[in-house]
Amino acid sequence: MKKLTKNIVLAIGVAVFATGCASGTRYSDYRPTVSLPAAGSGRIWFYRPSALGAAVQPSVKLDNQAVGTAAPHGFFFADTQPGTHEVSCTTEWTDKTSLTVTTNVDSYVRLNMAMGFFVGHVIPKEVPEAKATNEMKNLHLAAP
Repeated sequence: MKKLTKNIVLAIGVAVFATGCASGTRYSDYRPTVSLPAAGSGRIWFYRPSALGAAVQPSVKLDNQAVGTAAPHGFFFADTQPGTHEVSCTTEWTDKTSLTVTTNVDSYVRLNMAMGFFVGHVIPKEVPEAKATNEMKNLHLAAP
């Protein structure tokens, strides 16, 4: 009986964990299908490679406008005008970073998970393309 109870609890835990993660198309399959950004725009790819703190999935904001959700093992992108932009995520407090977007160039923001007092924090950080694309290859498109 103990073993059955243990297996049921384990199955529920796995189900809860799996539903918290992104489950769309894999980045390596999705990337080749995406058209270029509109003329005069740049693109920012956002991704969260870890499932640590899977229940914590705040909105990701670009210049105070929600553009997606920090889903574990997920990615998404937003096209924007060239210039300096602010990316933020808010849980107990707001963590943010600034980045400069260039016309027809992709930028990458990794959404890092950190411990908090009551709730974890998602901390955005710009990363180089080579590192980002390597970390993103097995991530899945996060639903809007």
